[in-house]
Amino acid sequence: MDIRFHTHATQADTALADHARRRLQLQFLHLSDRVSYIAVKFGDTGSRRGRRDAYCSVRVQLGGVPAATVVDVGADAYDTIDRAADRVGRLVKEQLRTVDTGRRRGARLADTAA
Repeated sequence: MDIRFHTHATQADTALADHARRRLQLQFLHLSDRVSYIAVKFGDTGSRRGRRDAYCSVRVQLGGVPAATVVDVGADAYDTIDRAADRVGRLVKEQLRTVDTGRRRGARLADTAA
C-alpha cells in the first residue's frame, strides 16, 4: 500500500508519520488490493488566537471510485490522526458498499432482461 506524507521534516513529524502509517495500514489491511494510494498531510493550524491546533488530512484513492478525503482538527496530533483514520475508513467502506450494491443491482437487471 502506497502511503505518501506531506509534512515538514522534523523528528516530531517523523513520529507522527509512523503513527499514521500504522493506523492506516490497520484500517485498510483487508482493502489493500483496492487502494491505489493514500496521501496524508498534517501540521499546525497556526491560529492567530494563540491556539496551537493540529490538523490531519487523509485522502484515499481507490480504483474506479472517487477519492475519499477527510480533514480533522484538534488539540492533540495523535488523536487527530486517529479520528481522521477512523473517519476515512468508514467513508471508504461506505463508498465501496454503494459501488458494489450498484454493480450487483445492474447485474440482476441484465439477468432479468435476458
